[in-house]
Amino acid sequence: MDQLPAQQANSEPPVHLLTCGAGARQIAYHVQGDFDDPQKLPLICLAGYQRNMSDFAAFADQFSSFAKRNWPIIRVDLIGRGHARKERRHRPYSTLQDASDMAEFCRALGIDDAIWFGQGHGGQVIMALAAQHPSVIAGAILCDAGPIINARGLVRLRNNLAYLSKLRGQNAIRDSLRRILRVDYPNLGDGTLDQIGARTHVPTPKARLEPRFDMRLADQLNAFDNDDVLQANWHLFDALGKMPILLIRTQHTDLLRAEVFQMMCKKRPEALNYEIKGEGSPALLEGADELGVIADFVLHTCKWHKKRG
Repeated sequence: MDQLPAQQANSEPPVHLLTCGAGARQIAYHVQGDFDDPQKLPLICLAGYQRNMSDFAAFADQFSSFAKRNWPIIRVDLIGRGHARKERRHRPYSTLQDASDMAEFCRALGIDDAIWFGQGHGGQVIMALAAQHPSVIAGAILCDAGPIINARGLVRLRNNLAYLSKLRGQNAIRDSLRRILRVDYPNLGDGTLDQIGARTHVPTPKARLEPRFDMRLADQLNAFDNDDVLQANWHLFDALGKMPILLIRTQHTDLLRAEVFQMMCKKRPEALNYEIKGEGSPALLEGADELGVIADFVLHTCKWHKKRG
């Protein structure tokens, strides 16, 4: 395994690349906090389908105010997202491959146990990882992620990405991004919406949008229609076993239906659950309430893990 500095964009913090499998496959990651404290399990953050580690930047910066100081946090860009390399042309993107990459990532960095935090697709990867390598998961936080994905959410994502790829002109780009994002964040101002949009798309000098992900990810959504009923993968949810989990759903998400979330809570009645009001996917994770809930869960999981030995 080799670890190389990744090319930086703007003023983002240092990011590293790590090879998984063949040399062309490299995921990106950022680390912060104290990894020498045995009382603190590292928190590994995985973003949504076409999204990247910037979705967890504000959360990572604020988390230590709600938990013990200088908490060890790793934010990851999966293959094809953010700073990571694109998948090879002849290989499709795969949740199972992402999970295998994360198992290899843990081996490379010497991580035996961690608490995993996944939004959307990131949560799917965590469940798949639990089925493959449960020993590396001490606890899991699933946000807008579950064993049944809502096809309507995938279709909306696909349509939005296709629409954005055709835009020309600064005003059209700005107004369209705001209009799309306002569905998930109806209470936010234009400036904040612009910041969220910049996480996944960067305007070019020719007034087009450059995606910060491989557009082949969008192409893989072409198989879905609004009325599709996707396969239920309860066995992956069950792979989390009896380990501590925190189940989170945003109020406006269309990726995880409310009834599926309720079924998850019923299946794991001892699990903590929380709804973030006024937001959709991805959760912004900047409010004191959700930060407090997540911090309490992380501290509880560390105590539970220590008692288990």
